[in-house]
Amino acid sequence: MIVFTLPSTDYTPEICLDYPNKNIFFKGECRPENVFNFFADIVAWFNELKNQESNGEKIPVVFYLDYFNSSSAKYFMDIIFLIDDLNKKYNYNLEIVWEYDAEDEDVHEAGLEFEDISGVKFTFRAV
Repeated sequence: MIVFTLPSTDYTPEICLDYPNKNIFFKGECRPENVFNFFADIVAWFNELKNQESNGEKIPVVFYLDYFNSSSAKYFMDIIFLIDDLNKKYNYNLEIVWEYDAEDEDVHEAGLEFEDISGVKFTFRAV
């Protein structure tokens, strides 16, 4: 399985997609100039998990976003739906962890909205 990482920039979050080492996260601000190009490899990585063996071990997928634009929100929803599909159909046990600054009500509420729309249970952590 390929490990996928991206360093953060002024417009994109730090990303680590490392399933073998149980380290999957998105951290920072997300407002890429070309949202389709930015998310293409990330969505492909999650789709590739369908071709890998899972032992059902619980692994957190941490979203700790300071800000994201509406175009990015659509792709985060796609990723959440992919995670749900992996859990239900492919024996994965990926736990969505929504971390947020304790004083940032907007990001917390966005996570609650994602949870409500997707029907996927999140774990929320104020940090």
